[in-house]
Amino acid sequence: MNKDCLAYKLKEYVSSGILPMHMPGHKRKVPKEIEEMMTDIYKMDLTEVDGTDNLHDATGIIKDSMEFAKDVYKSNKTYYLINGSSCGILSSIRACACTGNYKNKKSYIVVAPNAHFSVYNAVELLNLTPIYLDVYYNELDIAGSCDIKSLKNILEANEEKNIVAAVITSPTYEGVVSDIEGISNLLHKKNIPLIVDEAHGGHLNYISNIDFGKSKNKFCVSALCLGADIVVQSLHKTLPALTQTALCHTKSELVSEKYLEESLHIFETSSPSYIFMAGIDACIRYMADSDKEMISYINNLFEFRNSTKVFKHIHLWEDDSTIGYDFTKLVIYSDMIDGITLADILRSSYNIETEMSKLKFVLAYSTVRDSKDDFAGLYNALKDIDENFSYIEKRPLANLNKKYLGKVAEDNIYIYPPGVPVLKKGDIIDRKYFDLLDEYIKKGKKVYGLDL
Repeated sequence: MNKDCLAYKLKEYVSSGILPMHMPGHKRKVPKEIEEMMTDIYKMDLTEVDGTDNLHDATGIIKDSMEFAKDVYKSNKTYYLINGSSCGILSSIRACACTGNYKNKKSYIVVAPNAHFSVYNAVELLNLTPIYLDVYYNELDIAGSCDIKSLKNILEANEEKNIVAAVITSPTYEGVVSDIEGISNLLHKKNIPLIVDEAHGGHLNYISNIDFGKSKNKFCVSALCLGADIVVQSLHKTLPALTQTALCHTKSELVSEKYLEESLHIFETSSPSYIFMAGIDACIRYMADSDKEMISYINNLFEFRNSTKVFKHIHLWEDDSTIGYDFTKLVIYSDMIDGITLADILRSSYNIETEMSKLKFVLAYSTVRDSKDDFAGLYNALKDIDENFSYIEKRPLANLNKKYLGKVAEDNIYIYPPGVPVLKKGDIIDRKYFDLLDEYIKKGKKVYGLDL
């Protein structure tokens, strides 16, 4: 194989044996039940010929598959997404905007500011005016749940405005959930639909009925069970599915299905991959009968979480909210080392790749495909760092040009992952945010939205 080929480079990376504590959720260890269904993928790479159905007008085998998914998730309707959750978010917001007659009325949308940039893209494309909920950040710079008092105040202060929807992220990248039931109840009194970006919670439907009793706090449940009108989930993030595969669920009388399907036709490719659709179907059928695997995984997960409590300098954070937490997210922080450096050490010295690093923590992503040995590998690395690490300050890799101080952001400025704006388009880059961005750049992180 040509060593310049992308395929060669990918195979070379995989052969290095690096431990993936990141998405995609299959962790390159596909269950045999899925592997058996997904053999000979080139022979399955079809188009919309007679007998293969059409995702954008499903009446046959794809319709039957989505009906099966709908029954598993207990939704009104479930749509396959081939362009990831971003496609679902764009389509959901447009569907709500169209239902709210946004073309003829000045329209507003309630947004939790820690939203993915696809939300901001939809707001700009549809010329909606965002009204931001209050979201508070803790000492690790982790966003908390959406403030219900803030939502009450917004609804009271904007009684006469045409609010077409509210959008929140739950769970967040770090596993924090909001009070979906309380939020949806408030919104529904005003006939406002709630869209929940549950891209990081595709696994929640498969653990909600299992009582583990391993923590003082409870595992969160899916927004589908709590009153959300539209829920968008990435399968590929936390389940054994191919990257780019996701679902959009409806459970509402407030949003027109016609507009949602029209929007999916706009934002989703007109040539959806049959390999991806078959992968979605295979994943859901596997997960629908996965209680044994899920229980084993969760037991290993809590055993790992409990084992780290003996560390002196490295800790696992979890939200202590009474409404629950997504314990599959491993938020690792230290009192002796910054998060970006910790991620670099795990990669270079222990062959472990994490999902995301920020200045104050590292996020490791665990999924049902992580074995006891995988958790042991992460534990041993953290234990060694906790006991033996000596911090040596590295010289800054670069500095942020001072010309940006006091300037207005011309685009959303963000670190990817997670793709949540540090500053939104139109915000002023004041001293606080200039220093924050400068620190990221010094540590070698790529900052998007600046002309660097």
